[in-house]
Amino acid sequence: MDSLALILVGAFWGCTNPFMRKGFSESKSKRGTNQGKGAKSGGVRASIGQKIILLANLKVWLPYLINQMGSLLYYKTLASSNLTLSVPICNATAMVFSSITSAILGERVNQPVRAALGVILVLSGVAICMYSSEETSGETVVEHDYLNDGEL
Repeated sequence: MDSLALILVGAFWGCTNPFMRKGFSESKSKRGTNQGKGAKSGGVRASIGQKIILLANLKVWLPYLINQMGSLLYYKTLASSNLTLSVPICNATAMVFSSITSAILGERVNQPVRAALGVILVLSGVAICMYSSEETSGETVVEHDYLNDGEL
């Protein structure tokens, strides 16, 4: 069950990254057109106004909120899961989900074949980590009782 929660964390993190990037770039382009219309480009008031506009943008803070929900799930899952398995699963699946979401949103990929190969290799690595973790957790350790061996 922990593995499924960790994959969900990767999905939260990875799927929201392209949306946040898109929201930030849209608010940046709006900010650039407002500055071109005669708004003050410097000063504390302009900086605070830009931050308020950024926070008011639903396309920025909604993906950020979902991303932070993934972080909360990550910290909750870390309490009960194997740390050496948790970090690679979350980070690798976040990269995979980010690549897939970027492709769905139509973001340009410089080398799509290499990107697809990277996704396949990352997923294979995560599958190997998960398989080896399940295999080693099922092994029983045989301890030898040296005191009752009969040898002095």
